[in-house]
Amino acid sequence: MAMEMDFGMPITAYLFAAVDSPPILMGTVYGDTTGRFREGASIRTSRITGVNFVNGYSIFHTVAGSQYLVVSWAPGGNNLYMNRIYH
Repeated sequence: MAMEMDFGMPITAYLFAAVDSPPILMGTVYGDTTGRFREGASIRTSRITGVNFVNGYSIFHTVAGSQYLVVSWAPGGNNLYMNRIYH
Protein backbone atom coordinates (compact mmCIF):
# COMPACT_ATOMS: atom_id res chain seq x y z
CA MET A 1 0.00 0.00 0.00
CA ALA A 2 2.80 2.44 0.93
CA MET A 3 4.55 1.82 -2.39
CA GLU A 4 1.53 3.22 -4.24
CA MET A 5 1.33 6.48 -2.23
CA ASP A 6 2.79 9.86 -3.19
CA PHE A 7 4.90 11.24 -0.35
CA GLY A 8 5.96 14.40 -2.17
CA MET A 9 9.58 13.20 -2.36
CA PRO A 10 11.32 10.30 -4.05
CA ILE A 11 11.51 7.18 -1.87
CA THR A 12 14.71 5.20 -2.35
CA ALA A 13 13.41 1.99 -0.76
CA TYR A 14 10.93 0.57 1.74
CA LEU A 15 12.02 -1.14 4.97
CA PHE A 16 10.09 -3.89 6.72
CA ALA A 17 10.86 -5.15 10.23
CA ALA A 18 13.10 -2.11 10.66
CA VAL A 19 15.41 -1.79 13.65
CA ASP A 20 16.45 1.66 14.83
CA SER A 21 20.13 1.35 15.70
CA PRO A 22 21.47 4.91 15.76
CA PRO A 23 23.07 6.29 13.75
CA ILE A 24 21.65 3.80 11.17
CA LEU A 25 18.55 1.71 10.42
CA MET A 26 18.53 -1.98 9.62
CA GLY A 27 15.74 -3.93 7.99
CA THR A 28 14.41 -5.98 5.11
CA VAL A 29 14.36 -3.91 1.92
CA TYR A 30 11.87 -3.86 -0.95
CA GLY A 31 11.34 -1.55 -3.89
CA ASP A 32 14.93 -0.25 -4.06
CA THR A 33 14.99 2.26 -6.91
CA THR A 34 18.80 2.31 -7.11
CA GLY A 35 19.23 -1.38 -7.91
CA ARG A 36 21.77 -1.82 -5.09
CA PHE A 37 19.73 -4.30 -3.06
CA ARG A 38 17.80 -7.41 -4.08
CA GLU A 39 14.20 -7.72 -2.91
CA GLY A 40 14.00 -9.06 0.64
CA ALA A 41 17.68 -8.48 1.46
CA SER A 42 18.69 -7.47 4.97
CA ILE A 43 20.42 -4.09 4.87
CA ARG A 44 21.83 -1.35 7.02
CA THR A 45 21.53 2.22 5.84
CA SER A 46 24.19 4.87 5.85
CA ARG A 47 24.07 7.37 8.72
CA ILE A 48 20.65 8.91 9.31
CA THR A 49 20.57 12.71 9.03
CA GLY A 50 16.86 13.40 9.51
CA VAL A 51 13.34 12.08 9.51
CA ASN A 52 9.95 13.23 8.20
CA PHE A 53 6.56 11.88 9.20
CA VAL A 54 4.13 11.71 6.28
CA ASN A 55 0.74 9.98 6.17
CA GLY A 56 1.58 7.96 9.29
CA TYR A 57 4.93 6.71 7.93
CA SER A 58 8.48 7.60 8.95
CA ILE A 59 10.82 8.58 6.12
CA PHE A 60 14.48 8.56 7.11
CA HIS A 61 17.06 10.62 5.20
CA THR A 62 20.67 9.45 5.02
CA VAL A 63 24.03 11.12 4.54
CA ALA A 64 24.20 9.39 1.14
CA GLY A 65 21.02 11.20 0.04
CA SER A 66 18.65 8.21 0.25
CA GLN A 67 15.14 8.27 1.67
CA TYR A 68 13.97 5.05 3.36
CA LEU A 69 10.33 4.66 4.26
CA VAL A 70 9.66 2.39 7.25
CA VAL A 71 6.63 0.23 6.52
CA SER A 72 6.90 -1.80 9.74
CA TRP A 73 9.11 -1.97 12.82
CA ALA A 74 10.63 -5.13 14.26
CA PRO A 75 9.00 -6.27 17.49
CA GLY A 76 10.69 -4.70 20.51
CA GLY A 77 12.55 -6.49 23.26
CA ASN A 78 14.05 -9.21 21.10
CA ASN A 79 17.68 -9.95 20.28
CA LEU A 80 17.30 -9.79 16.51
CA TYR A 81 19.89 -10.83 13.98
CA MET A 82 19.53 -9.47 10.46
CA ASN A 83 18.96 -12.85 8.81
CA ARG A 84 16.49 -14.01 11.45
CA ILE A 85 13.85 -11.29 11.12
CA TYR A 86 10.56 -12.78 10.05
CA HIS A 87 7.45 -10.90 8.97
